[in-house]
Amino acid sequence: MVSVSRQTAGWRVAGAVAMLALFAARPARAQDRDQRELEAELAAKKACLGGHPDKGIELLADLYTDTNDPTYIYNQGRCFEQNGRAGEAITRFREYLRKATALSPDEHAQLQKHIDELEAEAKVGAGPGGAPAAAPAPGAVLPAPPPGVVRVSPGGPPPERARQLRIAGLITGGVGVLAVAGGVVMGLRARSLSNEVTDDANAGMFSQSKFDSGEHAQTWELVGYGVGAAALITGGLLYYFGSHPDDHGEATPAIGVAFDRSAAGATLRMAF
Repeated sequence: MVSVSRQTAGWRVAGAVAMLALFAARPARAQDRDQRELEAELAAKKACLGGHPDKGIELLADLYTDTNDPTYIYNQGRCFEQNGRAGEAITRFREYLRKATALSPDEHAQLQKHIDELEAEAKVGAGPGGAPAAAPAPGAVLPAPPPGVVRVSPGGPPPERARQLRIAGLITGGVGVLAVAGGVVMGLRARSLSNEVTDDANAGMFSQSKFDSGEHAQTWELVGYGVGAAALITGGLLYYFGSHPDDHGEATPAIGVAFDRSAAGATLRMAF
């Protein structure tokens, strides 16, 4: 009985050790898988940006097959779009909308709007043979990235930010106009009071209140001109930057990283 009990205890210890080894190996395997996935994503991005879309599309297809993550379908659309293949980009964006069931209504609408814009550009840019436009139009609005993706646009402010800059520029310019107008009014008042003080002096009289009012009006005249000029310049700059989000005249690629949280941890996802 003692030997049997010891043998049973030994099997239990061995089983526990095996289970611990199994659980310890899981994070390592998951980490290796995530590292390979990230390397494949970077290789796909490099191929797409380097003018080798077929290679990039194939890598992204493999990633989607392994992970079933629709982010890679979205990236296929971006890869086609970056290489002037709008028709194929539209197909992949539509497939992404079908697969990405977690999209919010706003994100869905934004991407659908971009698809419509690509279709319109393809029709306008089609040649006699019906060939689609070679590349997106300058300043084209980029589609919404997948849920959880943070997009960084290195070439200029996004459309919403650009609109806010234009509005701020108009408001600031309006303030500048009002300030200059106030300066003109104060200047006219200062000259009027100066003439009255001069006339009083010629008549042998002096009004301290008129003199002080004239000094104050002249001070506010200078303030109005200074503030108005600064506001007009600032408003003009804000409106310019809002109207020219990309000085290079090209739509900059959207680059982002998303984290897919699962039992194994956080998995990197890239959208470009």
